[in-house]
Amino acid sequence: MKIICLDIGGTKISRGVATIRSRKYKFLETDEIKNPKKEGEIKEIISAYCHEMRKKYWTKRVAVSTADIVDPVRKTVHTQKINFGTNFFDFEFLKKEGFSVRVENDGRCFALGEYHFGKGWDKKSMLALTLGTGIGGGCIIDGKNLRGVHSSALEIGRSKIFFSGKLERWEWIAAGRGIEKCYAGVSGKKLSTREIFEEAKKGEKNAKKILAQAQEVLGVGIACLLNILDPELIVFGGSISKQKKFMKKVFLIAEKNCVNKKANYKFAISSLGNKANLLGAAALYASE
Repeated sequence: MKIICLDIGGTKISRGVATIRSRKYKFLETDEIKNPKKEGEIKEIISAYCHEMRKKYWTKRVAVSTADIVDPVRKTVHTQKINFGTNFFDFEFLKKEGFSVRVENDGRCFALGEYHFGKGWDKKSMLALTLGTGIGGGCIIDGKNLRGVHSSALEIGRSKIFFSGKLERWEWIAAGRGIEKCYAGVSGKKLSTREIFEEAKKGEKNAKKILAQAQEVLGVGIACLLNILDPELIVFGGSISKQKKFMKKVFLIAEKNCVNKKANYKFAISSLGNKANLLGAAALYASE
């Protein structure tokens, strides 16, 4: 089965054509382009790419991974202007152009990709978290993608915690954008998350302090999710998950704060890399 796959993020649009069969997959081609963050231009880019790939590979199937609140039935996204230049985006235009369309939240696509093609394929339940600029998530239980009644399950990055005397988004403390903001607050310097990790390796005190803070908040938050969902496996993706020493400490903090001390939770880092979301979108066709 050949599927045109799209992953629409805040800064870039990843594209590809994948063939899937059972647990096997192959990308016939992939590329990335800058997200123009304008509704009309995004639709033009998507339409042109889908028509080009349809002609080249003879497939009408399109699968989309995207941020924010996705209605998979109506093919719509209630979103932020930073992604689409509008608060509401409708993929019905592709159906009118003769394509079959599947749309899902990017965190849940990541979970589906790992479940069908990655570390979670033989697990009864799996929690998947992406740790990058923000925090995204998805959960598979008995092979089913947990969407929730209002298609907003696992919108965990925006969940708020009580931190330093006020309510803050979890991801504003424990993920990339938050780490950068917290570091700038104590040091007066604007560094990228990667640069902050490099400074910490050199022993720079502010960097070490902010990353230790992020580890604690991230680990405790993960423990809360484990206490609620009790999955067999938790898989991590995103740029921060590649920081091995950082993540090892996060795992220990999560285990320490779990209610069930006898639980044997397994932690893993995604082996699919930046293809996980594309494959998860493709997996929306897997049951057909």
